[in-house]
Amino acid sequence: MEIPYLEYFGLNERPFGLTPDANFYFESQTHREALEHLRFFLMQKEGLACIYGDVGLGKTVLSRLFIDSLNKNIYNTALILNPIMDDKEFLQEVLTELGIPYDNNLSKKDMFSRLEGFLLEEYKKGKETIIVIDEAQLISDETFEFIRILSNLETDKEKILHIILFGQQELIERLKQPHMRYISQRISVIYRLRPLNFNEINLYITHRLLKAGSKGFVQFEDNAIPLIYNASKGYPRTINIICDRCLIALYSKSGRSVNDKIVKSVLKDESLGPFIEKKEKTFFNKKGIYILVTVFVLLLILLIILSIFNIIPVKDIFKDIFKLKGG
Repeated sequence: MEIPYLEYFGLNERPFGLTPDANFYFESQTHREALEHLRFFLMQKEGLACIYGDVGLGKTVLSRLFIDSLNKNIYNTALILNPIMDDKEFLQEVLTELGIPYDNNLSKKDMFSRLEGFLLEEYKKGKETIIVIDEAQLISDETFEFIRILSNLETDKEKILHIILFGQQELIERLKQPHMRYISQRISVIYRLRPLNFNEINLYITHRLLKAGSKGFVQFEDNAIPLIYNASKGYPRTINIICDRCLIALYSKSGRSVNDKIVKSVLKDESLGPFIEKKEKTFFNKKGIYILVTVFVLLLILLIILSIFNIIPVKDIFKDIFKLKGG
C-alpha cells in the first residue's frame, strides 16, 4: 500500500509503523536496563528469566534484538513467537528452531532425548543454548510444566539450557497463583518494562524519523511533545499511532512541522479511543486540590497576621461563632 506522505516529507519508509521492527529500535532507559538484566542472567548461567510489561512497550522487538546481539559462536538460540500449543508441539518447535532433525512419528520421550543429547554435545563444545518465548502469558499450564522439566537440564555445576519469558502483566499474575509456584520459584531474574519518560519522547520521535530517511523536511515542534506524551502515557505503540496520524494531517494541510494544533486535531479523532485513555476534566484533580489547599493556607496565615497585630478582632469573631453554635 502506497503511503502518500512519504515522498512529500522525503522519507524512505513509514517512520511510525505498528509492526515490530528492530531497525527502528530506540534504546530507552528501561530497554537498556532490561538488556542488562538479561546479560547478567546469562553471566550467572541461570535457568529461567522473565521480562514483562504492558502491551505496546516493545517486548517483541527487544526479544529479537537480544537474540541478534548474541555471539553465534557461543550461543544457540530458539525464538518461539506463538506459544499457543501443547507440550509436544512446543518441543517440536524448539527442535525445529535449533535445527535438530526429528521425525513426527517419534514419541515425546524420544524427541526430548534428542534435545538433551544436543544440549550436552553443544555444552561440551563450549556453546550455550537459549530459548526465548514471546507472548509467554499465552502458555498453557501443561506447557509450563514441560518448561519446568526443561529448566532441570543441567550438569553437576550449571544449567545447559536458559529460558527467557517475554510476556504481559497477566503472566506475572498467573505466576503468583499457588499451583504455579513450581515454575515461579525457578525464575532468578524478573524485570518490568516501563513506558518512556517525558525527556525520551522527542528523542524517540526524532530517532524514528531519521531511521526512516528524514532529512529534516518534517519536524515536531516543542509544543506538540507534551500533548503526545500526555495522550500516549509514554507507550511507544501509542506514540506511533498518534505521530502517524499527525503526519497524515500535516500532509493534508501541506505543512512541514507538527505543532500543538495538529496534535489536538488528531486527538479529537474518535477512532483513537481504543488507544488513548481519555480522562474527564474535573476541577478536583491534583492541580485543583493543590489550588484549594494553597488558598486555605494563605487565608489561615492572613488571619493569624491580622490577629497578631490586632487589626481585626479575630478572637472576638471566633467567640461569637462558638456562642452562636452553643445556642
